[in-house]
Parts: sequence; C-alpha cells; structure tokens
Amino acid sequence: MSDVQLIWSQIEDIVINNIKFQLLRSFPAQILHHFNPRISAIVKQYARYLPQHVAENELGDLKTIAQLEFFETLKVWNPNKNSDIWPLAYARMTGAMKDHIRYITKSDISNLYDWVTDAAYFYMSLNNDTNSETELDDSLQLREVLDILSEKEKQVVIDHVFRDQTFHQIADAINISESQISRIYKKAIEKVKKHITKKGLE
Repeated sequence: MSDVQLIWSQIEDIVINNIKFQLLRSFPAQILHHFNPRISAIVKQYARYLPQHVAENELGDLKTIAQLEFFETLKVWNPNKNSDIWPLAYARMTGAMKDHIRYITKSDISNLYDWVTDAAYFYMSLNNDTNSETELDDSLQLREVLDILSEKEKQVVIDHVFRDQTFHQIADAINISESQISRIYKKAIEKVKKHITKKGLE
C-alpha cells in the first residue's frame, strides 16, 4: 500500500462524513427536491394497502415521516459499501411508516383491526420471500388473528379490502357464488372483531 493510500484509508470515513454533513446542512431543500418523487411514490405505494380512512388521515404524516427518515438514512449511508442509497432508504422509510401505523392503531383498540389486516396482507403477499418475511411484524396479535381465520376467509378479506375487488370479482376468481363470498367476508370480520374485543377486555 502506498503512502497516499495509507493516509486515505485513515481519513476516508472522516472526509465522507464531513461531506455528508455539509450537504445536509447547506442543501437539504435541493436534496429533498431531487428525491421527493421517489419518496412520494413509496408513500403512495404503502398507503394503497391501508384502509381508506386511515390512508386519508395519515397520508401527510406518512410523507413527513418518510422524508425525515430519508435524511436519517443519508447520515448513516456508507457509499463504499453500497453506491446506491435507495435500497437502504426504501427499507428504512417503509419501516418508519409501519412503525407509525402500528403506534396509532395500537393506541386505539377500535383501529387495531385495520392494522392487523394491513399486516396480514404483507404477510401473505410476501410469504415466499424469506428476506422480506423477516421484516414483517412478529407480534402475537398478528399471529393470533391470522390463526383464527381460514385461508379462504383471509383471501376474501384481502381481495376485497386491499385489492378493491368486488364480491362478484372474487366469486368469479374462486368459482363460488357472490352470496357465499359475502357470507365468508362477514363471518371473517365478525371473528376478527370478537377476537379484538375479547383481547381488549382482558
């Protein structure tokens, strides 16, 4: 190793951190302007899987949380390990938004159903992705609620609530009548509500 390389290896982290500090201090608006379209897209993508009333009420807060987390990501990002900041930023922003939704729903038992079905959607859609699966919430509440629903009940709830499919569309997809889909959905909702009410009284 040459003298220059040796000196650089000793000061590299200091230089990089100073550059990041100056960029964040002097150009936060420009940085946010550059990345804002991608941040907004992540927020909208996440909000799609929330119940409509939750998404409408929390969209502004979710965007602010995602922006703040992006700046926090810049502080810890090491360009030597990964030249692209986005994978790390995506994971951290998504995690921060999930934490926010988890907090507001757990603070009010009446909203817990919305949080559980949101988590259930991600559980099922990412079921075969072991890397993503480790990022999912591992709470007893989620496991308990998933366990009380049959596979058909979970699928109907997810298709109707999060994929905006009508009972008619779901019925066509799984070859049973629309009235049966309606009954399955109502039964699943009642099971979840009873479970949540019971847990809230314990």
